[in-house]
Amino acid sequence: MPFLPERPVNELGMTMPYRPTAFRKQDQSDFSRRVRRIDPEAQAQGAAARRRAQPKMLTAGLTGFGAAYAISAIATNRDRIELALRQQGLAPDTQHLVLSALTAALAATLVMLTFQVIRAALTAGVARKNGRAYFLGAIMAFGLFYTPDFVWQLGFDLLDGRSQNVLASAGAFFEDSFPGLNIDQISFTSSGGR
Repeated sequence: MPFLPERPVNELGMTMPYRPTAFRKQDQSDFSRRVRRIDPEAQAQGAAARRRAQPKMLTAGLTGFGAAYAISAIATNRDRIELALRQQGLAPDTQHLVLSALTAALAATLVMLTFQVIRAALTAGVARKNGRAYFLGAIMAFGLFYTPDFVWQLGFDLLDGRSQNVLASAGAFFEDSFPGLNIDQISFTSSGGR
């Protein structure tokens, strides 16, 4: 039997561990040091994976904005969509198929938005940042789409004369750039869907 030194005894008469050390909870850096010592190649692969997993907040925000704006436009313009499908001379079955596909796209987008909200609330790290960016983009799109017309008019009226002239000249430049496009026939959707 090998000779083991006697374990020290503390003031209360309890035996202490053979090597008294400062106990602390192991963390990620301890684990990384151990992996680096045992298998340096695995550590290098893990670092490459962490570099690839960077947050793509701009892409997520723009995706959220585009998806939310599209579903808002589709959801509030169902009558116009049905009228456009009838004017194209599509068969009633085809019209029903197109409307069903749009409804499925709306449902899928709302499920995705709900998933991103849950992801932003319950996860951490890159997933949380991307989920928050997606949700923020969607909120901005809903806010832009459902802003009443009088708010836009009030904002335009608050601009000084130069800014109003710049916007008016930009509109005139747009009309001059596309001479075949009749601006009076274009109707933009307002918050009421009109």
